Amino acid sequence: MKTKITTFITATAFLLLFASIAIAQNPKAYFKKNGTTVFQTAIADIDSIVFKQEIIEPACEKDGANCLWVKINGVKWATRNVGASKPEDFGGYYQWNSPTTNFLLYNDYNNSSYPKSTTWLPANDPSPAGFRVPTLAELQSLTNSTYVKYEWTTRNGVYGGRFTDRSNGNCIFLPAAGYRWLNDGVVYYAGSYGYYWSSTQYDSYDLNAYYLYISSSGFAYWNSNLHKSNGFTVRPVAE
Repeated sequence: MKTKITTFITATAFLLLFASIAIAQNPKAYFKKNGTTVFQTAIADIDSIVFKQEIIEPACEKDGANCLWVKINGVKWATRNVGASKPEDFGGYYQWNSPTTNFLLYNDYNNSSYPKSTTWLPANDPSPAGFRVPTLAELQSLTNSTYVKYEWTTRNGVYGGRFTDRSNGNCIFLPAAGYRWLNDGVVYYAGSYGYYWSSTQYDSYDLNAYYLYISSSGFAYWNSNLHKSNGFTVRPVAE
């Protein structure tokens, strides 16, 4: 039975293939690293040799300054809001299950198809490619004080909450962007509070959905007491 051999090339090591000369009755191939044989087999048993480049993920700052996401309590959180170019930017305000920032007042939103869904549909997800609106379970993981530390702070003069993984030190900053009120579309409480949607409907009252609330009070929590037609910011997670 012939063998397919797969080897990996890294920046610090390479493999050399040696075949024995013709006088050998059972010529072999030798794979060496830094002069030491790491593998050998009869040439007759080799079907093919495939070289693959090992992909190493680039290093990332703890606050995600040079990354699209950082892992906190097992979840890959984006380092900025949907529609934002920097971590401290507010980004867009989205009504639940809406793919755009085009704001519909309360009655118009209720008459649309958006609130009728039981979850934020993938077709309506405003997140960039490779990301999505987080679930309630993912919001809960972020507010789990056993594994994640929350503190009210500023980033480049913008107030918001910082969530830090107690194990690996990774952190994200969520700006206190306030929200767009369902009755008039005006943004309230920017700089004081933050409201971040989840993709999970509150089934006990299906016109509400779960969201993350941050404030200067020293704690952050998830809640479900606000209507889907309010415009909240979105901090997506990587798929």
